[in-house]
Order: sequence, then structure tokens, then C-alpha cells
Amino acid sequence: MRSLTRIAVVGAIAAAVATATTTAAVAEDATVYSAGLGAKVQWVAYGDDMYITDTEADGHSAVGTYQWGATQYFYWNRGGKGTTRKVNLNLTEHQLFAVGAMLGDWQGTPTGGLIWRTLSTTTVNTT
Repeated sequence: MRSLTRIAVVGAIAAAVATATTTAAVAEDATVYSAGLGAKVQWVAYGDDMYITDTEADGHSAVGTYQWGATQYFYWNRGGKGTTRKVNLNLTEHQLFAVGAMLGDWQGTPTGGLIWRTLSTTTVNTT
């Protein structure tokens, strides 16, 4: 009888612990700096926001980029040192993708003037 009571108590505790330790999806924020400095991109998963900050008075623009599948997108901050551009992406939930920072010299198109050697990326999740 004692062992049946012990089994019942242990089973109840195990069920309570299992219920209390379930986890929810965790927002995965990230900060990426361009190689060679000058640009910083902050990804805020809750809201799908990308903040592109120009950190140096170097004559270059800060560029935020993300790759979704086979397509890469570029967002320019041409405001100069100390400025930040916020871009809301509104992406599909629970997907992996790459977000990055780089420098560029604006030439009138999203890909014109990109300084590819400054590209730095990391992989993040949408929530």
C-alpha cells in the first residue's frame, strides 16, 4: 500500500513539473556590426523591426540587409552618423533567415554602391 501511495505522489509531482516547465516561443533579437565598422543593424523579433544605424562619419551609408529564401533585400540609411532608420518587415512567423549590416555609397538603386567586403550577417528566427 505504501508503494502505491508513493507511486501516486511521484506521478502527481512529475505531472505538475511537466506542466510547469512547458516553454513558449522565445523572441530572438540580434545585433550585427558591419565588418570594418560604420553600420549597426538591430533585429527585434517581436514586431519584425530592423533598426539600421550609421555609427561612423566615414562618408559611407549604413545598409541593413536580410535574406529570405533565395532573395536578398537591402535598406539604406543615408542620414549620416548617429542616425537610425527603422524598417518594419512583417515577416512570416517561425522562420529562420539571415540579417546583416554593411556599408555602401548610394548610387540610386538598392544594390548600387554596396561595399560587399563589409557585409556581416547572423541567422535569426521570426516570432
